[in-house]
Amino acid sequence: MLKIARVALPKEQLQKLTVAERSLFLLLGHASNQINTLWKLVIVLTNDGAKDSVEQKVSAAQTQIFVRLLIGIMREALKLIEKRFLASPLGKEYVPRLSPQATEALGRLKKRFSARDKFVVIRDNFAFHHPTPDDMEAAFQLAVKSDGDDTDWSCMCRMPCSLLGDIAPIANDLSTFAFGFAEAIFRKYFGELNATLVAEIKDAPNIEDLRLPWFVDTTSFSPTGGADK
Repeated sequence: MLKIARVALPKEQLQKLTVAERSLFLLLGHASNQINTLWKLVIVLTNDGAKDSVEQKVSAAQTQIFVRLLIGIMREALKLIEKRFLASPLGKEYVPRLSPQATEALGRLKKRFSARDKFVVIRDNFAFHHPTPDDMEAAFQLAVKSDGDDTDWSCMCRMPCSLLGDIAPIANDLSTFAFGFAEAIFRKYFGELNATLVAEIKDAPNIEDLRLPWFVDTTSFSPTGGADK
């Protein structure tokens, strides 16, 4: 059973924050929600289930779509922390206020800012932008030289599946820092907060039992605007 608690934050209390504090507090919460939502989808997408070789290929391509989106959003969250926190007076004030867990998470995230890594490349060239003609041609030539099935063009994106192993710890660090910053805000302005039990979810599914297949049968929706036949 999942117990859902709610912490009330009246508008009058939020108005006590400075503009910079309130903006980052809300934006980090939004970024954390986006990352957690897409991460759940990636977990579901990578669960075993597809037995047909054709479905396996298109399911892998579907997974890459969501992984690229997740990486793009994570990179934007990293830029948010870099510009609005570390490079601002806000960071100088709040770094000492962070919990040990949030401090450690921030330390690991800062390493992502030190060099142009693969997340930056994916965000700038694949996640939120279409690849350049040169990139597309390079990917095409790699596919032509591949020993794989001539019908398999799902690999026309040079993004290794090994990235999945890198995403989880970074997503966790982003959420840990976001919650740590919120905790520091609470301690500064609100003192002790009381949580109220608002729901008990008794039938939540196990995420490892879920799948999001590529092929679905529907009579009510089609991306082309009409029902499938």
